[in-house]
Amino acid sequence: MSRTALLSIFVLVVAGLSGCATPARVVDSDRTKVVVAVPDNTNTWPFYYRDEAQRAASEMIQDPVLVSSTRVKVGEQMTNTQDTTRRDFGQKDKPKFGEVVTSTNTTSVSDKYEYHLVFVSQSPLQFTPPGKSGTPQPPVPNGPPLNTAGGVGATGTEGGLKPANYPAPSGSNPPPTTSTGPR
Repeated sequence: MSRTALLSIFVLVVAGLSGCATPARVVDSDRTKVVVAVPDNTNTWPFYYRDEAQRAASEMIQDPVLVSSTRVKVGEQMTNTQDTTRRDFGQKDKPKFGEVVTSTNTTSVSDKYEYHLVFVSQSPLQFTPPGKSGTPQPPVPNGPPLNTAGGVGATGTEGGLKPANYPAPSGSNPPPTTSTGPR
């Protein structure tokens, strides 16, 4: 083989191993955390998977820091191998009058894994004043009653129905109960 052909094969192999396409993909994310899936938890030549995961996480959150890594089963891989042997039927110094063919099939199943790298933002979260974010604030002890959805109050007695095992509040008269079913 010529020197040029060997050099071009070497260049193609190195280009194929250099990781032109990024294998890192974002699996889950929110404002402070990103989970990135990579084929292996390595960061050596030619596969810099942790660096690729860091780049993918930095597109989602500021200053990502790796906090954990988990090996996750993502499927199974089936491999089928067939071995065929042909042998002439007859003696050495006489003409052949046939052949014997032997085939062996082997099927194996192996688990397929990937690594989930969890990154969190190192930047401190900005404080959002109560009532400005649109998310409900937690109740304050001994504060005002909660406003619940669907017209059901904090005591559960709207509509005149009261559960049988619900105790009456102390120091108050219980609301009247009505029944709408047959007696």
